[in-house]
Amino acid sequence: MKKFLTILASTIAIATPTLFLEHSTLLAQAQTQESQLKNHAIGNLTFKAPRNWLENPRGASANSLELHNKKFPDRGGGFAPKGLIRVVATISEEDLETATETKPNSRVWPKTTTKTERLTINGKKAVRLYEDYNDGFPAGIVTYVATGKKETIMLGTFYSDSDTEKQVQQIQDSIRITQ
Repeated sequence: MKKFLTILASTIAIATPTLFLEHSTLLAQAQTQESQLKNHAIGNLTFKAPRNWLENPRGASANSLELHNKKFPDRGGGFAPKGLIRVVATISEEDLETATETKPNSRVWPKTTTKTERLTINGKKAVRLYEDYNDGFPAGIVTYVATGKKETIMLGTFYSDSDTEKQVQQIQDSIRITQ
């Protein structure tokens, strides 16, 4: 038994510095990733996305913000190319329930909502929809936050493949309301 404890103690002593090194390496990687993020804002909603993304590639607007992780292809139609992420944020003069209703609009992609979550973000009511689309981007996560009695901010993150899903979820999870 004494020999077993001696071997166990030696093993722990040898392994401990390795574990400490791995922890500090992970911490350094997390800090580097955090420094590569930028706070983006629309109204009193903020979220984090990589600072090197293209912002408002189609022009700026007071009530909308658009980001892309890379340039859109020149040709249109069909599904977005692998690895492409699009972030769209808009402010609407509607209450939360009205903003989340499906409205007939020729510009909206046909979709299926696969999951709905009711959330509270910084004390404000919110709804998050997980959606699949039949055209454009195959999937998206859309969060609606009631920022006033008749104001809702929508943050949609649309992505082309499962390899980018984790990054999309991180953007959605970074939503904060200021004031």
